[in-house]
Amino acid sequence: MMKAIVAALAITGFCFVNANGSSASVETDFINQLKVPVVKVSRENHLYPSVMMAQAIVESDFGRSELSLDANNYFGVKGAYNGQSVTMSTGEYTSKGKHYMTAAAFKKYPTIEASIKDNAYLLRHGTLTDPDYYAGTWTTNALTSSDAAMALSLTYATDMNYGNKLNAIITKYDLNKLDGSTSTGDIGSKIDASLNKQLAGNNKNDAAIRAENAQSKINSIPKRIIPNFVFNDNGATKINQGASVIQFNSLPLERVVRK
Repeated sequence: MMKAIVAALAITGFCFVNANGSSASVETDFINQLKVPVVKVSRENHLYPSVMMAQAIVESDFGRSELSLDANNYFGVKGAYNGQSVTMSTGEYTSKGKHYMTAAAFKKYPTIEASIKDNAYLLRHGTLTDPDYYAGTWTTNALTSSDAAMALSLTYATDMNYGNKLNAIITKYDLNKLDGSTSTGDIGSKIDASLNKQLAGNNKNDAAIRAENAQSKINSIPKRIIPNFVFNDNGATKINQGASVIQFNSLPLERVVRK
């Protein structure tokens, strides 16, 4: 009897380990299968490979979703591809975070590579009304893959936790190693990205001026900012009517006369 129990436990344990091994194999195989095209396409489009791989994992459940199996759609992209589409049920979220189910048409691709390239095209070219809609994912704008992933929470998906899910996947499977030198980029682009992040919410004209000054320091080319007001006997007169400027008419300023 004791031998029978031990044998049963041994078989159960083997099944448990084998199941975990099988699951790990599916995940590893999926990443290895998509690694080459994802890295190639991402770098060609100045995107983070780690973010694109994480998207493919989340959207397709490691290639096991019905959409990926039936339509080679690994990124949940809606619409039609060369006139081809499939209609499926999908979960969405309201602006208040309430989940609901609906039916939608999704693109049907001839190959996995076509799905990867189309997703990159979408991120680089945005929507018909806003070509910079996904600009927060570009390596020239996002300092890290984490920043790029979080930018998708406000644009790519209605799920506000989308960026957090992507970053959790990136961390769990160490996907940052796919980025390589993409994470660092050229110094000029990174400085611009840093300035844009620090100046978020500030006036766009001010951000442009500061970015230009920062770039000029790198190139060792001295530049001077020409103010958008000139002095007269009564103080300052605005000469740029298109942008908001600070008026100094209440201050006793002197006019500088060049001789």
